[in-house]
Amino acid sequence: MRVDLVVLGGGPGGYSAALRASQLGMKVALVERKRVGGVCLNEGCIPTKALLHSAHAARLLREGKKLGIEVEGEARINWERVQEHVKGAVEKLVGGVEYLLQKSGVEVITGEGKLRGDGKIEVAGEVIDSRWVILATGSRPAELKTLPFGGRVLTSSQLMFAEKPPQSLIVIGAGAIGLELATAFSSFGAEVKVVEALATPLGGMDRDMAALLIRALKEKGIQIFTSSFVEEGEQGKEGIRLWLRDGRELEGELALVAVGRKPNSEIFQGLLELDERGFVRTFGDFRTSMEGVFAIGDLAGPPLLAHKAHHQGVALVEKLGGLSTGQLGPIPMAVFTEPEFALVGLSEEQAKKSGIKYKKAKFPMGANGRAVGIGQETGAVKILADEDGRLLGVQILGPGASEIIAEASLAMREGLKARQLAEAVHVHPTVSEALMEAAMALEKKAIHIINR
Repeated sequence: MRVDLVVLGGGPGGYSAALRASQLGMKVALVERKRVGGVCLNEGCIPTKALLHSAHAARLLREGKKLGIEVEGEARINWERVQEHVKGAVEKLVGGVEYLLQKSGVEVITGEGKLRGDGKIEVAGEVIDSRWVILATGSRPAELKTLPFGGRVLTSSQLMFAEKPPQSLIVIGAGAIGLELATAFSSFGAEVKVVEALATPLGGMDRDMAALLIRALKEKGIQIFTSSFVEEGEQGKEGIRLWLRDGRELEGELALVAVGRKPNSEIFQGLLELDERGFVRTFGDFRTSMEGVFAIGDLAGPPLLAHKAHHQGVALVEKLGGLSTGQLGPIPMAVFTEPEFALVGLSEEQAKKSGIKYKKAKFPMGANGRAVGIGQETGAVKILADEDGRLLGVQILGPGASEIIAEASLAMREGLKARQLAEAVHVHPTVSEALMEAAMALEKKAIHIINR
């Protein structure tokens, strides 16, 4: 088979690259060992958010009296229907991608792809000859030596698709995956404990913002143990017991290990240059150490985000097609806890370490009309800017943070100043006004707080 481009891996980075290449008139083959959509659509981003939506509904019903809604009896979790909702979302979106690939003329090959020493991809003995190769094989959950997967120790996908929800859960790792599933299962009524080795959850989150998030999670009944390490664990018929380094003992029905992810790069060992963590090393414009072979997404290093992989895939293909430089702007991230957290650019701690002179401002959600109206007042918007007022970083903790951060991301990409963000008219009442007022507070012009 002869094509212009072969893509190895059908996740968000891989299938986006394949679709954009087809739009540009390239003949494309996409090799995927399972089903297109990758971890994101099949096991990660999409099913997690669908699960969180059901969990949010459960919490609203349980707390409805505060809002004047009284339901006779107690809300019951129908786990089978929850799973139908989650799997239905997955099926609809994966099916949609399959349809798009088919209609776009992308040749989808199901099987284990292998990179050869001559830069060609081989599948089941058949060699695919191509001008370019894009590697997008993604990542998988990292394992703890002291608590290997198996039995009552689960990965995130195993927990999401479990036969029944646990009554109690220990989450090891307070990153995005750990905190999102802690939020979900707490909302379903489980007793949840979170163990985190670092002093704060979510790498890159400022300590003052982290304190607000921890407070919000504790208010929902989630116990959080920071600066804690799991020394060993013991599984039994009824549950699992963990011992922490400080001597504390935790018990739960199940344990979720969410301590990060590792790249699926073993198949490239000896063929491509890898870094000390196992990521494929790239050299500008996503080039690897092999001529004509490129790497994107989780395989090429952090941040391990589906939207980063998507944009890299599109940017790379447009670069190959002579349309752009392949450069990306600042990459935002979001965590779908309650409240949500999102950030883009530098944190205050990163700015300090880099020796960057900055000014900062923070606007509390408790002063935002929309947040107060929906009863989600815990949180804030924090902005960093340089001495000229140009945006350096934004952190948002509050309802809809994952949507609002795109405005900050665009502003940073275009090199805007906080003043310009403040001057943009924002609809009232919306949570997005908190971003506007934080920008105003940077110049001591905020209306709904005392400027200090």
